[in-house]
Amino acid sequence: MTTLPATPTDAPAEPEISYRASGGKPSLRKARVDLVEGMRRWPLWMHLAWQDIRLRYRGSILGPFWITLSMGIMIGAMGLMYSQLFKMETKSYMPFLATGLLMWTFLASLINEGCVAFTNAEGFIKQVRLPFSLHVYRVLGRNLIVLAHNAVIYVLVALFYDITPSYTLLFLPLSLMIILLNAAWVIFLLGMFCARFRDIGPIVSSLVQVIFFLTPVIWMPGQLRGHQAWVADLNPFYHFIELVRAPLLDQPLPPMALPMIAAITVVGWAITIVVLRRWRSRLAYWV
Repeated sequence: MTTLPATPTDAPAEPEISYRASGGKPSLRKARVDLVEGMRRWPLWMHLAWQDIRLRYRGSILGPFWITLSMGIMIGAMGLMYSQLFKMETKSYMPFLATGLLMWTFLASLINEGCVAFTNAEGFIKQVRLPFSLHVYRVLGRNLIVLAHNAVIYVLVALFYDITPSYTLLFLPLSLMIILLNAAWVIFLLGMFCARFRDIGPIVSSLVQVIFFLTPVIWMPGQLRGHQAWVADLNPFYHFIELVRAPLLDQPLPPMALPMIAAITVVGWAITIVVLRRWRSRLAYWV
């Protein structure tokens, strides 16, 4: 009896559509095309980001505002308690805490979700030919939507404590763009390494929790004495938070903020481009 050849549906699934598109060889041009093509498809990744939020709160009455509500309660409780412990005026401490905690939550979510940016998109990567960067931008879009919801807390705090907006608010869009630019390379690197080495994700998550207590979020940099100032000065998370907190509270940026952020941006993207060029073609096999 003659054996019939296997039909396409009988053939084993190939994890390679994006891999084949790259030709399997390291290429700087293909890495650049991936980044640009992903950005051009912004309607798709914004739709997917919004869909993620809707699915997460499907059936809920408040939806994403549950995050805002819980965040607002936490800021109120922590603000009243820590202002007493640190013996500081609530009027100055509460806006500091609110803006710091909002931005810390935003940065921590980007890092933690960046670790699973590609593994969570395994189905897309193996079945649909899309730029890898699209999954990075999807994480950025999702967290921007959450940040926009949480911004209501800052508005309420500003109204309650009579914070007058100043011209420094004009720098806010630029500050957010710089943060997103850096978040993109962080998500790319973490996403690729965590896809290859699955133990890195839990390690990163634990480190983020430790760094929270070393970053001026619930305590002020002015509380550090003398040589202790390096805890804040050398902490990149502090400078990225100040990039948004300073314009919102009409305060000057720390002197080291801009030089450190510029150096991090250049070095971070240089490393990411090298990694992307070298191992992008293997990503489909790692997820």
